[in-house]
Amino acid sequence: MTAENLCVTLEDMIKETSQEKLKWQVEFATSEYQKEEEKPVVEADGKTWMVDECYTAYSCNFRGADFCMITYENIEKSGEQTRTINLVFLPPVAMRLFALDELAPYAVEASAVLVDKIHRLFELLLSLKREGSDQVILDAREIVVKDTEE
Repeated sequence: MTAENLCVTLEDMIKETSQEKLKWQVEFATSEYQKEEEKPVVEADGKTWMVDECYTAYSCNFRGADFCMITYENIEKSGEQTRTINLVFLPPVAMRLFALDELAPYAVEASAVLVDKIHRLFELLLSLKREGSDQVILDAREIVVKDTEE
């Protein structure tokens, strides 16, 4: 599926979710709550950047077919500045590995428009979960970011 097709599909999914027609399973793993002194840092552009990672797996049955999408965000912070790298994957439905090397063959080009649609979907699903909706099953856990030089 192309990034453009995925954008259209996600827009339809957002609409159908808002109309209570879709049920989602969302799994995410983040290093956000890891102690700062334990997080890896990178030196770039004359600054020191602290690294966080977040994986999110979305799955549902959409118009009679199983859908699975995994996103990865690399977040680097230096003082008040933040920069991110976003990756999007459409792996087989049964694949729930949060490993970039395993997901690489299923990558979809992550345009700004696509990342925005994914963010809108994530915000909608979190909002529904907070409201107590049974449309969203959410599993969250912490991961530890490893220094790539280890």
